[in-house]
Parts: sequence; structure tokens; C-alpha cells
Amino acid sequence: MAVAQISSLDSISSGRRLAALLRGHDDVGSAVQAVRAALQRRPAPFDRIAAWDETVHGLFEANLGEVVVLGFLRLSEQWPAERSAEDLIAIGCGVRDIGRSAGSRVAHALLTELSKVLPRLGSAGDLTAVLAALCQLADAGPESVGLAIGRLEQLLAHAGAEDFSAWISAGLRATGGRAVRRRAYFALDDALSARLFTLGRTGDDFARLEKRLAATMLALWNKKVRFRKLAIAPTPVPRRTSLAAGLIGLPATFPGFEGEQADAIYLAAAAHAGAHLAHSVVRFPVGRLKALQLALVSLVEDARVEALALRDMPGLRRLWLPFHTVTPSVQATAAGLMMRLARALIDPDYRDSDAWVGKGRTLFAAASDRWADPAISREIGGLLGNDIGQMRLQFNAKNYVVEPAYRDDNLALWDFGDQPDAPAETIELAVDSVRIERRDDADGHSSDDNARPDETLRARASAMTLLDGLPVATYPEWDYAAGIERIDWTTILEADAAAFATPFDPPVDTDAMRRVTKLTRDASIGRRLRHKGQPDGEVIDIDAAIALTIERRAGYVSEPRVYQRDAPGPRDLAILLLMDLSQSTADRDRAGRTILDVECKAAAIMAAAVEAAHDAIAVHGFNSDGRERVRYLRIKSFDEPMDAVVRARLAGLGSSHSTRLGAALRHAGSYLAQRRAFRKVLVVLTDGEPSDIDVPDPRYLTEDARRAAQQLRRRGIDIFAFGMGGGDFQQLDRIFGERYSLRVRRIEVLPQRVMQLYTELKK
Repeated sequence: MAVAQISSLDSISSGRRLAALLRGHDDVGSAVQAVRAALQRRPAPFDRIAAWDETVHGLFEANLGEVVVLGFLRLSEQWPAERSAEDLIAIGCGVRDIGRSAGSRVAHALLTELSKVLPRLGSAGDLTAVLAALCQLADAGPESVGLAIGRLEQLLAHAGAEDFSAWISAGLRATGGRAVRRRAYFALDDALSARLFTLGRTGDDFARLEKRLAATMLALWNKKVRFRKLAIAPTPVPRRTSLAAGLIGLPATFPGFEGEQADAIYLAAAAHAGAHLAHSVVRFPVGRLKALQLALVSLVEDARVEALALRDMPGLRRLWLPFHTVTPSVQATAAGLMMRLARALIDPDYRDSDAWVGKGRTLFAAASDRWADPAISREIGGLLGNDIGQMRLQFNAKNYVVEPAYRDDNLALWDFGDQPDAPAETIELAVDSVRIERRDDADGHSSDDNARPDETLRARASAMTLLDGLPVATYPEWDYAAGIERIDWTTILEADAAAFATPFDPPVDTDAMRRVTKLTRDASIGRRLRHKGQPDGEVIDIDAAIALTIERRAGYVSEPRVYQRDAPGPRDLAILLLMDLSQSTADRDRAGRTILDVECKAAAIMAAAVEAAHDAIAVHGFNSDGRERVRYLRIKSFDEPMDAVVRARLAGLGSSHSTRLGAALRHAGSYLAQRRAFRKVLVVLTDGEPSDIDVPDPRYLTEDARRAAQQLRRRGIDIFAFGMGGGDFQQLDRIFGERYSLRVRRIEVLPQRVMQLYTELKK
């Protein structure tokens, strides 16, 4: 009782403050009082009236204009009784915050769009995630938030709130603080934007389920079917299953379906595709049919093949029916009526009062004795199409998507004459005859502020060839804040290091060189060989001892060779030395030496020492200028000797740009993965912490590099880092681990550090 009295007093006090603020604004003041009274008269009490007053107060004080305040009042008046009052207040606060950053027009647009998509944001968590993402975009890119809001209904129609939030976060990462690129991304004019939205926060469900789907097709239809992963659609309209040339194409993910739901929709899609393969025996000529007629004939054909399949396997209904979730509605749209008809033709318990839906169900049932004849799909679809035309319902063919989601795009049903059967799945762009290879989960995207990605890639090909190298591979990058791996995120531009006229021939301490060489030769790197049946040793050979005992009991006498010895096998070591060539390596120490000088001397010493021990060593270098330009230089390959040419390449190295370490680690790891060796070691020489021009968060690249190092270790590659210079290298311990992160401040102590390295290798 006391709590209720306090709440009432709060509402009275907040109402007075609000009335005082609105004095002189009679139209707004009257509307506020009317809506406020209506909220209080609700059968289910609106228990946050004081907070609502403060929200309206904040909207008015934000100077967003009367239109925004009146828009919030209309939303409040229409607020569903079953929806929490907290959600309404959250919308008001979000509109206020976004409006302060992006202006009143964007704030009003947000109110309009939220009223449309609110039913899709069923939980408070979904609404909070969308509002938080838009607030993040408004703070970082106020010029672009209106573009995202204008597409909110389109985007949320095909993905969940978490996917939308991840798409916003990825866009801010990808555009690197450049407004022109942000506008292209959030206007969906950038192919990467649609691609990332399609992927969302999910992984590759197709790859996970492919074998299971193949087994399902064999069990249901006795068909060995080949599957393929569909290319990412260039728009956020979701991909559907596609049948072409005997293949079943499936998207990498079905947006909005995760876990068991993802498994179920893939199985439903495969079963539906199998029904088409078994029962869609002819292709319909397109002729002069309009888009609406094509869609309706396809819908009836979907129902026909499913009906035939259900005659033989009634249990398939449990697989398909859960995805037919549409319900009757007083609002009639062409797409909505088609979804309701699709359910009516498969669900005998579905009831719909619409005459058009009823007519479709009656026509289909009357043709049950002819379901084996595909011609009925053309007949029924044509009749229903004429009826919708007379009803003058609009049909937007550009945005139409087959529903429910498990059904295919139906392109395989139609004979387009001289046109191709289906859109090309991939478009390969030739860039001076160079093919970008995808490594792990890799990307071929490259763009600039004023050009579309494909135009940019062509326009810059020659410049890349001369200045940066050729694009050869792309790699993922770990976003620790979002907790996802952004696949296809960084591009490697690779080239041979240019040789300098005068070879790099650093003065080397002969004694140090001798000690390092001896250490490398003596290190036990390869597989240890086990010699059994020896006359002496420290370990008993159990098999030989048993055999000797049996022989003696049988009366035979033989030489007692019952020991085993382990001895070093042939050396089998591959080392890749990766040099940091960023701009910071041009800094000089007190003796006037640059960090790059120290790195080159370290590389020369280590390469000569390892080569003297008859092991394989490669020397590479890297720097970066954003995620699309990670420059990677080959200085010495595994098969090249440490000769004058390599020393000339060392002499020609320069310092420039930034340090995107994770991408360089992944590319270096790909070289080691191709090398046949028992022990593979990646050694990094760096002067500082990871950084790049498009990453303001100092922890972001550190966490990505740490993940890259962990992935390489899981692949059997040992990784060590030498911190060159006078830095404290706190992040190196985080990336590589304290045990594998070594400091080298002076060239004189290098032999000792190399000794530490080989001590680790011997363990």
C-alpha cells in the first residue's frame, strides 16, 4: 500500500513538471494530457506513468520538434496492452538519444519504422539490442544511421535482432571511420554489407549438416544428390534453396534459424527439394506470364509435389508443417494471401475465412485425382492470379521471397527459353590474371570511398602490382567485442622484396655465430628413433625380455638383448622468420640504430646459423594499411640459400604503415603448413604492439593476433616472438604467452635469446 502511494505521488509530481514544461505549447500539452489519461484508464494498469512523463519531458527538452513528440504520443496511445511499459519507455529514450546525434528527421523516422517492426521484436531483449545498435551507429556515424533506419523493416524481416546488431558492429569495423564508405555500407550499396548481413552471427550450418542431408536424401528418395553452398546474395533478401543441373544449392545459413531450428529447416528444405526431383517432371514455359502468375503457379506446384510425397510418407508433414506459421488477418496483401494459401494447401486443420484462400483450397482438393499431372499447377495458378488481379492487390516482384523459408526459389520449374536457367552463382573478377585465394575463411573484398568494390578492384590492380603486391589470399579476423569471427575480413597483398644495390652484410660476432651454430646442430629437433633388442641400455625392452624368457624355458640359449635405446633421428625442422616492417621500426636507439637495422641483423644471424645446421628457414616481412592492404614481402624462401641476393633484399627493406599482426600470422602459417617437416616454428620479430589505421580499439588487434597464434598452435606450429627494441611489450605476453615471448633489446644478446629458443625446441 505504501509503495502504491509513493508511485502515485511520483506520477503527480512528474505530471506537474511536464505540464510546466509544455506551458505555451497548447497542442502538444493537450495531446500529452489526453494520452496520459488514456494510459491511466487502461484495464491493465500502466504502472510506469512517472517514467513515461520523464521520457516525454526528455524528448521535448532534446529540441527534436513537436512532430517527434506527437509521434511518440501516437505510439503510446496504440501501445499493445500485453507489451511491457518498459519497452515503450526504452523506445522513447532511444529516439531521444539518436535524435540528439542525428537530428529530428531521423528521430521521427525511427518512431515510424519501430511501429512497423515492433511485432518482430517479440522480447524486450530484441528491442534493446536493436536500439543499442542504432545508438552505437548514431554516435559513430550520424550521417548513416538514417539509412539503416530506413531499411529496418526490410532487414528485420529476414534476420533477428542479434544479427542486426552484429551487422551494425561489422559495418563500423569495416568502414574504418570513413563517412563515404559508411554511407555505402548502411545504404546496402556495398556488396560486403549484404554479405555480412546474410551471415549474421551464425556459422556455416550447411558445412555442418551436408553429410547428414546427403544421408537423408538417400533414405527418403533413394537418390545420391550432390549439394553445393550458394553464393552470398547481393541484397539482404534471403537466399532460398536452388535446384539446377542436378545439384541442390543451399545457403550457408538460414537467417533467424539457429541450433535445432537450423537442423530442422535444412532437413525440411532437403526433403522438399527431393519431392521436386521426384515429381516435378516437366518445366513450364514462361511465355507471357507475369511475375505474380509465376509465383502462384510455383506455389501450387510446391503444394502438389508435397501432397504426392505425403501420400507415400505421411511423416513428412511433421517436418514441413512447423514452418507454416501464418495466421488469418483482416489486412489483405498479395504476399500475405499467398502465405496463407500455402498453409491451407498442406494443413487440413487450418481455417481461413478469406474467399480467395478458400477458392484455392477447393480447386486443389478437387484436382486430387490429377495430382500426378503437373498441368494442374498451371491451371490453378492461372485462375488464382486472375482473381488477385481483379482484387487490385499490389505485388512487388523485386522483394518477393518464397515462404515458408524451407521451400526453394522455383527457378528450376520454368523454361526461360533462350535465357539462362538460373542466375549465375558466382562472378569471378579477373584482376590482371591474378586469382585471390581464400584461406581458412577468406575474403576478396576491396573498395575505396568513391567506387563500388568490383570497379575498385579493377581500377587499383596495376597500382597494387607496383606498390603493394598482388592480392593472393584473404583471412578471417576475430572481433572480441562482438564475440564473432568476421570471415573474409583481411586481404594479403604479396610480393618479392626488392633488392638493394649494395647487399646487407652486417658485422657478426664470430664467436657468437660459432656458439649459435653449434647449438643448432646439437639441438634434437627431429623424431627420436627407438632402437629395440639392444645388448645394453637404460630401459627394458619388454617384448624382447618375454621372448628371451620363453626361449630359456624351452631350453634354448641366446644372447640377452633385452634393452632399448632412444637416439636422435634425422633433423627435420622448418623455421619461418617473420619481420615487422611497420613505420615504428624506423625509430632509432641511443646508438643511432633503427629497430629495422636490429631486425635485419637478427634475421641475417638466425638465417645463417639455421642454414649452417642444414635446416630450412624462410624470412618474410609485413606491414599493413588497413584490413584490405596487409602487405607481405618474401625476403628468403625455404629453398633459397642465404646468399648475396637475399642480403640485397634485406638491405632494400624499409619501414612504413602499421602492424596488423593477426593476418600476417595466418599467412605465414599457411606457408609453414605447406612445408613437410616434423617441427614447424614461426618466429616473429617485432618492435611493438598490433595497430592499424582503421582500428581505434587498442585491444581489438591484440585479441585477433592471440586467436591466430592459438589456431596455429593447434595445427602443430610452434610460435615465438622476439620483442626488438626498448619497449615493454606487454601485449606480446598476451598474444604469444610469457613462455614464448622473448625480449631482444641489443644485438649482442641475440645468441642468448636464440639459445633460449632452441632450449624450448628441445623440450
